[in-house]
Amino acid sequence: MSKSVLIITPFFAPQTHAAVFRAYKLAKYLPRLGWKPYVVTTDINYLYNEDPSLLEALPPEVEIVRARYVEPTMRGLRMALGGRDRTFKALKAAGLIKPSAGDGGGKAGSRGPLARAYDYLRERFLNNPDAYWTWKGPALRAAKALIERCGIRLVYTTCIPYTCNLIGRKLQRMGCRWVADFRDPAGCSFRVCSQHHPVFIRQRRIIRMTLEHADAITGLSSMYGPMLEDSFGIYREDGVYFITTGLDEELLPPPGSPPPREDRYIIFSGEYLREYGDWFLRVFAAAAARPEVAAPGVKLLIVGRREINEPLVAPHAKRLGIEGLVEFVDHVPQRELYRLIGGAMACVLLGGVYNLWWCLFAKLVDYIAMRKPVLAMVPDPSEARTRLTRAGLGIFLDGPEEAAAGRLGEFLLGRGPEIRPDAVECAKYTAESQALAFAGVFEKVLSRLGS
Repeated sequence: MSKSVLIITPFFAPQTHAAVFRAYKLAKYLPRLGWKPYVVTTDINYLYNEDPSLLEALPPEVEIVRARYVEPTMRGLRMALGGRDRTFKALKAAGLIKPSAGDGGGKAGSRGPLARAYDYLRERFLNNPDAYWTWKGPALRAAKALIERCGIRLVYTTCIPYTCNLIGRKLQRMGCRWVADFRDPAGCSFRVCSQHHPVFIRQRRIIRMTLEHADAITGLSSMYGPMLEDSFGIYREDGVYFITTGLDEELLPPPGSPPPREDRYIIFSGEYLREYGDWFLRVFAAAAARPEVAAPGVKLLIVGRREINEPLVAPHAKRLGIEGLVEFVDHVPQRELYRLIGGAMACVLLGGVYNLWWCLFAKLVDYIAMRKPVLAMVPDPSEARTRLTRAGLGIFLDGPEEAAAGRLGEFLLGRGPEIRPDAVECAKYTAESQALAFAGVFEKVLSRLGS
């Protein structure tokens, strides 16, 4: 195997959150195209669920090096000094994870003075430019050792975190070519920038440096190119390559598999954000109250971190009288999630009227690739709406609540507009297509430079 790429990301298997799968699927499928991936990632996962089977599914060509990471928190310091394991997975295994209403739970004012002082210190000094700055030195040393040992000439970094871009630039100065990938529009969106001005300015400088120096820029939304150019005033002749993350087809249930459940249900997967409020729940309650809908029955299945989702959704469901129609399922492995999506009548996508207009949700990629109807509350215009329209899968719950409930009710009764998936468009949202697109960019970068 003559072609190699060094992937720099703190988010990798066995972690199972959405930020993992872009780099993970790239590493998994690149060997089929003649590439050997080397991955530099963290040696510890403080925050997320894990699935060991993700590592088992990687081909032998993928070489993973785990560099030392100490979370810049009291927890990270205590564990580094030999304290007991306080990672999310350890606390969850011990039954010590407390439900929180998303976004850290609780009101800011409910924290005591010491906790508020700690928050102040963390956001202004310890997370500068992000929480992974302590990983930079070990990751660089691991990357340099791999480059020298294996003759690697191409580096791929994920952003966010911003620290990865600093690593990419350092390695580029060593003679490597650098492809900077954006999972989110870093430096542009309130959601992915520090709210402390000096840190925000540093984050913006890192993105400007990336736009000026990276050999190629890629992103998982077609919106990112215009956003970055408009925000930073930097025009790149080769632009920003839009490459979607893809469905891992190897994890799909085989044709003819029995359904995962006997009941009728629609499914929401992922973390239910506080910003979603109760709007969709009100629409669902109104639609489910129609006698002709209530007779066969339909459930709303909410799959994801239960300690976050249930405290946010359950009070709304109880107030609306639909607690018997809403079922919570804790985080499940990707293979099981695909089974549940495959058996659903439709999938639910909540972005809000204005929120996340630039986002191509990881869950939406799966829905489109699996050709599932999508009950979507998304901005108009937005990246999600564009992709759903092209795929022929969108059922948009726009307008007044009563009208949206009517459209949802008609769909549940099988009387809505006919769903006609565009097979060619849906086929673009697979991990194989993702790897092929990235390989094309990698080849272009190397060939353009005489490699």
